[in-house]
Amino acid sequence: MKYLKLFLKEKKGKVLMTLIMLLGQSIGTLLIPFLIAGIVDNGILKGDINEITRIGIQMLLVLLVTTVAAVLGSYFSADIAAALGFYMRDKIFRKSQELSIHEFDNIGVSSMITRTTSDISNMQQTFGLALQLIVPAPLVIGSSIIMTAYTNETLALILIASIIIFIIFAWIILKKSTIISKRVQSKLDHINQVIREAITGIRVIRAFGNEKYEEGRARSAFEGYATDMVKLNKLFAVLNPIVWLIMGLSMAIIVWLGGVLSMNASMEIGEITAVTEYSIITLSYLILATTTSVTLPKMKSCLDRIEEVLEINPEIKDLKLEKKEVQANNTVVEFDNVSFIYHGAEEEVIKDLSFSCKIGETTAIIGSTGSGKSTIANLILRLHDINRGEIRINGADIRSFSQKELRNKVGYVPQKALLFSGTIEDNLRMGYEDATNEEMKKALTIAQAEAFVDKLPKGIKSEVSQGGSNFSGGQKQRLSIARALVRKVPVYIFDDSFSALDVKTDSALRKSLKENMKDTANIIIAQRVSTIMDADQILVLDEGKLVGVGKHEELMKNCSVYQAIAKSQMNIKEA
Repeated sequence: MKYLKLFLKEKKGKVLMTLIMLLGQSIGTLLIPFLIAGIVDNGILKGDINEITRIGIQMLLVLLVTTVAAVLGSYFSADIAAALGFYMRDKIFRKSQELSIHEFDNIGVSSMITRTTSDISNMQQTFGLALQLIVPAPLVIGSSIIMTAYTNETLALILIASIIIFIIFAWIILKKSTIISKRVQSKLDHINQVIREAITGIRVIRAFGNEKYEEGRARSAFEGYATDMVKLNKLFAVLNPIVWLIMGLSMAIIVWLGGVLSMNASMEIGEITAVTEYSIITLSYLILATTTSVTLPKMKSCLDRIEEVLEINPEIKDLKLEKKEVQANNTVVEFDNVSFIYHGAEEEVIKDLSFSCKIGETTAIIGSTGSGKSTIANLILRLHDINRGEIRINGADIRSFSQKELRNKVGYVPQKALLFSGTIEDNLRMGYEDATNEEMKKALTIAQAEAFVDKLPKGIKSEVSQGGSNFSGGQKQRLSIARALVRKVPVYIFDDSFSALDVKTDSALRKSLKENMKDTANIIIAQRVSTIMDADQILVLDEGKLVGVGKHEELMKNCSVYQAIAKSQMNIKEA
């Protein structure tokens, strides 16, 4: 509830205005029975037309004010609910940008999407209804009891007894529904996960003829969710009939007892009418409040799930370390006895790694699967924090930079080329927002992407589908490379980003990089030996350890791991 309280404090002006409108609506609602009693007892029964007219005008004025207050109350309630949705979405989105890869993986993509969409929508909707239907209820109910007691204490006791029975029953229902609501949201996460995998993996599913298995998995997820939803609806289905039963019995007792008191001349007919109206208003507000209250457990569950994310203390933070950015011997990136282990892993994936990358040079990293190649890129970007040692850029520990400042020093091309929906230009400007047309054209040229982009009807203004699905794998890789090259940074990292390129394009791209990127340090992580043969230095990794450093020719002579990789690829070609 912490963030809900912070929101209410931040929007206290609007909250106060909403409460005033709801208060006006409640007071107007309670005044009507009082005025009706006056018309009956002092006007109709006494035949006083002037009194009827006077009270009638008062009723019209009260109705007018009550209507205005109700409309404004509804408007402000909806406005605050919408503001709450925006506030929570903004908070959780910003928080997601702070989380480490490990923390994000712990939550899960499907769960994060559910929390950001469904959970916040449920919370927003329930909050708006709660403002209109639950918040005014205590005031209306309390005032109705007081005004009923003022008229007749015995009838007030009947009303109080009805309210107590009603509240006890509602509390039992709400307590049971809270437990089920928590399960429902978790199962909704699971449904989203199954559907997401089925949609994104549709090609693989069909290629393996695995449709029946996926249907069974989806059915199981749907049935689990449906079972709990049925239980929840059964609880609510029991609630309404019993509520109306309590209301009917209360009304019957009040009317019967009021009739007896009226025959004994202890009550006026108008007073009986007023008490009846107060009872109807009280129980009606209770019904509305309870009907809305059954959604509160779900709202609480949603709020808890949102706050669970917001309360995560990011493991990667900006540290206030002394920063001494001094470039020594043209060294841009330097690893100094770096070791790293993933959370929950038994062994370090990087072990006492030391190397340096200099301006104008290309450093290639190669090794078998799981040797720690891509981890090096993640460590430079500080997507993970190292356990021992130090990584420096221009002589300064990367932890002395803010995360934004650090990542503004690196041009990164991920292992899996990812484009965002929009245009090619939008994707290029993601690399550098203020890039000129000339700079974007140059980046496309170096990345060997200019030829196919120029053939598109709209050039760089051409649309990009979600994930870049309207481009081939090689085209996506070249556009991803161009996006990184638009940035003017001291170091570029290419994480196995030439894998979808044919040999001719691969060779032309590497030649272009060598000719145009003489003022930067380039790190190429690759699987293919042919991609890195002309690198200034090649780092060979094996199980996280550096087992060879040198040029291609040197490593072919003195590094058995590199020899094995090279020979295996040559054998594949010969086959």
